[in-house]
This record gives sequence, C-alpha cells and structure tokens, in this order.
Amino acid sequence: MMCRAKKAGSVRVGTKFKAREMYRMGKELTIDYVNIRQVVFGPRSELKGGVLTVNKDELIDLTKSPVFGSFDIKIASPGEDCRIIGIMDSMQPRCKPEAPDTSYPGILGKMAPAGEGKTVALRGVLVSEIYYPKLNIKWYLDMCEPCSKYSFYSRHHHVILDATPGEGISDITYAEALKRASLTANVYLAKLGIGQRIDKSEVFSHRALEGKEAEGLPRVAYINVQMASHDTWNFLYYGQSALGYLPTVIQPTEILDGAVIYRYWDSTYQLQDEPYVRELLSRHGKDINFVGVVFANNVMKIDDKNAMTMMAASLCKHTLRADCVMVNKSGMGHGQLDATMAFNWSQTFGMPGAVNLAGVSNDVPGDMLVVADPKVDAVINSGRDFVLTHPKVKRLIGEGTNVPCLLGHDPWGPFTRTTNCGLVAVYGQLGTYFQTEDDDIDWTVAV
Repeated sequence: MMCRAKKAGSVRVGTKFKAREMYRMGKELTIDYVNIRQVVFGPRSELKGGVLTVNKDELIDLTKSPVFGSFDIKIASPGEDCRIIGIMDSMQPRCKPEAPDTSYPGILGKMAPAGEGKTVALRGVLVSEIYYPKLNIKWYLDMCEPCSKYSFYSRHHHVILDATPGEGISDITYAEALKRASLTANVYLAKLGIGQRIDKSEVFSHRALEGKEAEGLPRVAYINVQMASHDTWNFLYYGQSALGYLPTVIQPTEILDGAVIYRYWDSTYQLQDEPYVRELLSRHGKDINFVGVVFANNVMKIDDKNAMTMMAASLCKHTLRADCVMVNKSGMGHGQLDATMAFNWSQTFGMPGAVNLAGVSNDVPGDMLVVADPKVDAVINSGRDFVLTHPKVKRLIGEGTNVPCLLGHDPWGPFTRTTNCGLVAVYGQLGTYFQTEDDDIDWTVAV
C-alpha cells in the first residue's frame, strides 16, 4: 500500500517549527474512477449504467465563444470507422466533487490547492480538442483497426470540440478560448460521475519519511523538463504561463490533479496519468525515499538551457537533499538536450541517475537520438515508432486542419507513414506506451 499522509497540525503565524512538522503537510489525493462503456447524444445529460448521455445543445451553449468561427461537438467511439485529425490535446474528465469550480485552479474557476482531497474521474472517455491554426506538429487518431491497436487513445470514447477561429482572431486568443471550452466540457461531464458507483479508487500520498522509516532508503528526486517556448507552445501551472519561469519544486500529486495543463505537444491526459510520478509514489517508503519533483523549463538558447538545468539539479541536491535523480522531459531534440544537461549537472552535484528518453530506439539502440552524450549512461527508452498503412475511412473529423505530417496524403486514406509525430499516443513523452497503458480497457468492439 502507498504511504498515507499524517493529519497536518496547525501552524501559528510567526511560530518556529521543525522541518518534520512542515513535511506532515504532505498531500493525499484520492481518485475515484467511474467506468464509461458508451457515449451518446441525448435529450438529457446523465450517466447511467456506464452509459454517458450528453445533451449536445446544452454543452455547446456552455462552451461556445465569440472567438470561434464555427463550432461543433462530436463523438467518436472505439471500433468506429473514423479518423480524427488535428488533435491538440486530450484529457480525462475529472472534477472535485465537493467543489467542482476548483477542479482546474487558476485556469478555470476558483483558485485552490490541487493534489489533495477527492477527485472523480470518468475512465474510458477523453475530451479532445481540434486545432486549426498553423503548427509544426498536430496529431491524428484512427478509431478502427488495423491502426487503432497502436494507440491507447483508440481505447477511449472521444467527446471532440471542433472549433475554427473567427476572422482576425490571433492564435493565442483562439488557443486560450479553446482551452477554456475544453476544460468547461471536461468538468461538465465529470460532474455527472458525482454520486455514481465507484469502479476503482486510487490513493496517492506524499510526506517526508522520518527516523527509522527512512533508514537505508536512497533519497530520489524527479526532474521533469517541460517544453515552453512560445505562447501556443507552452504549459500552464495554476493558470500561469511557463514562459520565462524558473525551475521550481512542486508537489507530485499536483501533477496528477489538474494543476498542470498542456497547451501543446503532449496531451494533458499524459500528466493526469503520469507514469513516473505514479511509480515513484508507489515505491515511496518501500525501496526509495521519494523526496519531490522539480519542474524545469525547456528553453531555446544554449546558455539558458545550461542555467535552467543547473538550477534544477541544484534544487534537487541542496533543497530536496537528494542522493540520486530520475530525469524526464517533454519535447524531442530540445527536450533531449535539456534532459542530457540536467543529467550531467546532477552527476556534477554527486547525484547519479537515469533519464527517460521516449522513442529514441526503434530498430537499433539509439537510432532516433538527436543528442548522444557518452556520459549519459543510464537511458530508459519508453516507446518506439512504426510504419503503418492507414485504410480509407468512412468518417473524418477535423478536415481542413492541415496536419503537417499528412501533407501530401489524402487524410481520408489510404496512406502509409511512420507514426513519429503523427499517430497520437503510440507512446507518450513521459513514459507511457500503447502496449501497457489502459490495457484493461476493451477497445476491440464498437458500442
């Protein structure tokens, strides 16, 4: 079982207290999952017996924006002869049952600490955004075989926000409106799970180990280098843009619980189900002492990269007092370079470690490495790409999004291409892989 946090004691203003008393304020998060086996439109939004019924008109009224030119909400289901293109983000519907308006604090609704208390999640459905402005990477997804089996997103039903930007609307204004709309839809759907029978419950807790319970356990810190280089190539922490921010220590349960939202590159669902955070929390107090997470910004200039990664490693060494580190990243070439530099700075500070580099080994080890540093001698490759032939489909969602990886191809199919930077959720940048992620969801039968 995971270690559970002790009840936090009161702290008076101006009172000196020991570090162990501070650590008792570690967070405990419970996620209650309600399984979804079917999603349909209907006259009333409700959840009964695993069937999620959505009143389309009501949801459109809640999520529409004057920023949008055209706007529609669509449903795609596992096994359907359908391809979704131009995907920007996908998220599992989640909310705080006792205060739904704090489910994504700082981004949507009221400010409140994330990563603690109870969260309701609808498992088996994702809210996905279609994005129309120009970007160098947009994703696509096949809901039917033969290619659906290579993406764990094909195992989920998708409630899709298909919104074009209005005339004269800037990319950042459109991106912000689209994110608000998708989060509004996310909470709207998740609220239907409040009071339903719970199919699965997980508890994640994090506190400092004290005395004998910490003896003999290596102190492990987690450096997570995330991509934030432009307004629309960015992530948000409690609603604050990561552009220009400095490395910071954050609570691991916050990552799982809506404090961090992607605006581009990887999907927020990968954060909601972040594999290394889950693994480190599950082993805390058993064979490791998980001392915390440092988020760092994957910046563009080499001197800035050097400064950011040095600061991140220094926080691990001198603030978290780590013995060793796990390094992870989001982003490809730039991400690999920043993760490499974070690894090397950690070694400089006397902290050995390992680094996850997703999708860097396909046919031979390291054949997709952009940065190959012999000093980085402990690399985890958490996914690979494939060359797939995609059949012609009967339904295409997102036509006109101009997906870069499909230029020169008919998006209706058939076409043959590598899954690299194209088919979503073959693997995730943070360590997920289609053969193991959500493998208990039955994706083989359309419902």
